[in-house]
Amino acid sequence: MRFATLEEALHYARAKESQSYHLYRMFEKIVRDPAAAKILSELARQEHGHMKLIDDALERGTVATIGGRSDLTDVSFSDYMPAAEIDERSDVQDVMRHAMKMERMAADLYRQLQHHYEGTALESLFRRLAEEELNHKRILEDQYETHFLQWM
Repeated sequence: MRFATLEEALHYARAKESQSYHLYRMFEKIVRDPAAAKILSELARQEHGHMKLIDDALERGTVATIGGRSDLTDVSFSDYMPAAEIDERSDVQDVMRHAMKMERMAADLYRQLQHHYEGTALESLFRRLAEEELNHKRILEDQYETHFLQWM
């Protein structure tokens, strides 16, 4: 399935931001390390901010009037979905790997939308979201390396 409109893409992105927010809040409650909990709390706060940015763009009602550089149907939501979901059997490493993939895919989606809407009012929004998602991925990778790769 492909995005038919910018509004559809924004609703999809908003849902993914919400998933990340809830994932970080859940994970924050189960980690024992206070520093890790603080990082997860900050990531959740930032994801909540992303939801607000997207909501603001949708509420302005102008997204339907902003034209892109090419046909938006070239962007497919399946390109930005992790291969496997986490569940109750997932361990901490599974959750961390899943979160890193989610952040990378979110950044890729925003970069694609940034390119598509280059020169419009939305270009800076998508650039900012892409940069922040890549920063989240780096934070998670640093934590993963600190807590898990030292034992490998």
